[in-house]
Formats: sequence, structure tokens, C-alpha cells
Amino acid sequence: IVAGMGMGENFIDAEVTDLSEGRPMVIDADIFYRPVIRELLKKKKDLVLTPHPKEFAAMLKLLDIADVDSDGVQVDRFGLARLFSRKYPEVVLLLKGANTIIACRGNLYVNPHGSAALAKGGSGDVLAGLIGALIAQGYSLCDAAVSASLAHALAGKNFRGNDYALTPTALIDEVGQLRIGN
Repeated sequence: IVAGMGMGENFIDAEVTDLSEGRPMVIDADIFYRPVIRELLKKKKDLVLTPHPKEFAAMLKLLDIADVDSDGVQVDRFGLARLFSRKYPEVVLLLKGANTIIACRGNLYVNPHGSAALAKGGSGDVLAGLIGALIAQGYSLCDAAVSASLAHALAGKNFRGNDYALTPTALIDEVGQLRIGN
């Protein structure tokens, strides 16, 4: 299940936890601002979280891990990602941004291949969908996050238009063009 994108306030927290029963879940966007994230982290071990710094700051505050804003997250991205991963070792965290960080069981993986073209609405939705698709194909949660992050970044780099012209649909098309050796 991939959830959170575009949900805004138009969902009931209990529906999100009911949806997740017995299935891996990729969480993005608006759920990070809601108390239901605490319930999901208590109930589920098969979660991938894909916040950007502002969402991560809100989640850290809700979880009583750290009281920082998005600037505070940027100052200590590695430390906060490691802290979160140690508290929730079964959960995979993909902290979006320049040099995306993937935290799995206390280990940190860094993807340095991102581009400014990916820093826009809809790009993260594509990334969450890629992770969900790889999990559905049998990838482990960590391998899905690492592989999807790399494919997402390479697709962004391969886009030949202006950075501002990369739409989610164009990004998906670029992912479809990736080949081994790209």
C-alpha cells in the first residue's frame, strides 16, 4: 500500500491503519503531520517512510524524538536519520532532499545523484510509487527504497528539458527509459 499523497485532511486515521493490516506500506506526505503516524509505527514493522525535511520535522515532533524545524533537520540530517532509525530499526526511512538518505536498521545509505529537477510537487509521489512497485515485486523494504531512489535520481538526471519542465508524467517516462549501464 502506498498512502499519503493528496490525502490532505480528507481521510479518517482508522481507515489508514485498517488498510495497512498485513501488508507492507509506503507512507508519504500528509500523514507525517497527523498523530496516526504514532499508531502506524506502533502497529507495523513493514513500513517505508519518505518525508521531505519539513514533514520529517513534523513527524519527529509528533514522536517526541526531536523538536526541530526543517532548517534544523537540514543542519543534522544524518544525525536525525540515524536517531530515528535506532528508535525504529524495522522501519525504513528515506529522507528526501539533496543527497537523499535511506536509513535501514541503523545503517545510512546516501544517494548523491539527485537534481534540482526533482524538487517539485509530484516527484515524491513518483518515488513512493516506485518503492511500492518494487516491494510488490518481492524486494526487501530497504532494497526497494535504495533501488527506487537511484532510479528516480537517474531518471531526473536523464531528463533533457529544463528543470522546471520535469513533470511527474515525464519523470515516469524517463524511469521507463532506464537501462542497465545508464
